[in-house]
Amino acid sequence: MIYYLVADEPEPSWGTGMLYEHVRLLCELGFEAVVLHHCLPYRPAWRELDVPVCYLDDPALLVSADDVVVVPEVLAGSAVVSRYPWRRVVFVQGGFLIVGGLGASRSFPALGYEAAMAVLPHIARIVERHFGLPASVVPPFVAPYFFEQQPQRRERRLLLAVKDGYRLAGIPDGTIAERLLETEISRRPDWSLVKLRDLDHRAVAELMQTSWFLINVNSHEAFNTTVPEAMAAGCVVVCYEAGGGRDFLCDGENAIVFPNQRVFDLVERVCELMDGFESETPWLARLQTGGRATARYYSSEVTADRLRHFFGSVMCLSPT
Repeated sequence: MIYYLVADEPEPSWGTGMLYEHVRLLCELGFEAVVLHHCLPYRPAWRELDVPVCYLDDPALLVSADDVVVVPEVLAGSAVVSRYPWRRVVFVQGGFLIVGGLGASRSFPALGYEAAMAVLPHIARIVERHFGLPASVVPPFVAPYFFEQQPQRRERRLLLAVKDGYRLAGIPDGTIAERLLETEISRRPDWSLVKLRDLDHRAVAELMQTSWFLINVNSHEAFNTTVPEAMAAGCVVVCYEAGGGRDFLCDGENAIVFPNQRVFDLVERVCELMDGFESETPWLARLQTGGRATARYYSSEVTADRLRHFFGSVMCLSPT
């Protein structure tokens, strides 16, 4: 059995959603896989569960030494992981969260992990160089409905993606961008601004498919999910390079990319794009084409193929 340990997390997250997607794909490939939550009868309100689920506090849970547990890096040092005799795999989606997840340990092998998966090549290099394990790249994917319904006409609309976690951590870029853009939009009545908050995933897709620009000032992300999602939807991205942009962003070819924390320069460029929109449209069309080509690489077929290889070759497991 392959268990995927998932936090009982009420906040929507495609990173958490990707854990469910791994289980779904593994089941489709013929492996025995299940989501493992902490407390019975937890169900995430933001996601319909179409995968097998079990619980750590269920007395019926039986784990053997042949079973494998896949643990996200943020839970790597959790005491519940060491409670059972299973084989341990860490799945790393963000480099900046590794140290906190390890707790007092300095490496994954020190906690009994024997293998690692990483979402992007640069994350795999971080795991291998600094945290003691070779890592197989298992990329995430963009939900297929972001590629649907490409319209002939888009609204002159900016979408702003700001994670509250950055504000709580004292990183002001999101607050600065929001306030500046609100002011600039008030001076341009033919443009509008929508903040991507409290929306389900399909609603986000629909907005991206009918808007011209996504503004994203996350600076510590790896995959930075709304960026490739917007690319898939044909929404032109203006963003930071963040932590993982080196693996898929190319300024002027598939997005408009700024160094981290250059928020004033980024907002100024957005203003130029709005004011010179008519003359910029042919170039923006080329960015849309490049963005869609990049997003198409991040497909569930590629993820499934990498999962098949990892569990078949690295973990020496066979489909049922």
